[in-house]
Amino acid sequence: MTKISVIVAAALLAAGAAQAQTQTQAPLYGELGYTFVKVKADGGLSAKPGAIRGIIGYDVHPNVAIEGMLAFGVSDDTVAGAKIKIPHSYGLFVTPKYAFDQFEVFGRLGYAHSKIKASDEDGSASESGGSFAYGLGAKYNFDKSIYGAVDYMRYYKKDGIKADGFTLSVGYRF
Repeated sequence: MTKISVIVAAALLAAGAAQAQTQTQAPLYGELGYTFVKVKADGGLSAKPGAIRGIIGYDVHPNVAIEGMLAFGVSDDTVAGAKIKIPHSYGLFVTPKYAFDQFEVFGRLGYAHSKIKASDEDGSASESGGSFAYGLGAKYNFDKSIYGAVDYMRYYKKDGIKADGFTLSVGYRF
């Protein structure tokens, strides 16, 4: 073999070893976090309730995951005498991602179903439905199993009501 063939073979083996090292993370993961939600209705009214959000994900490829989300409201906000809260939200997402060193950036595209409830001394009303949901975020891997993440999501936009959220979370790879 010539010197060039040996160098090319060594480079290909090194690239294969590097690829094998990046795939040693477990494909199943879960995360739990607090979401600062902003609900805004046409006409200018806005509220900022809070929610606990959980995500279970599975890496189907090193650059793509499938995720399921479930969130429950834990705090409400009072606007014009009415308490606004998010009783629950759930969704399913395709998550394209790119990792470099200990960081990972990702997007989420999918469907979320949310319920938004307003109540005052005269009664209550709620809006429930599903819509296209999307977002962007980043993760920092502390080690092979534990990571921290931040993301911004649009969970709901329908009938003049929008619900966006900024989440701080911690995750674990199983």
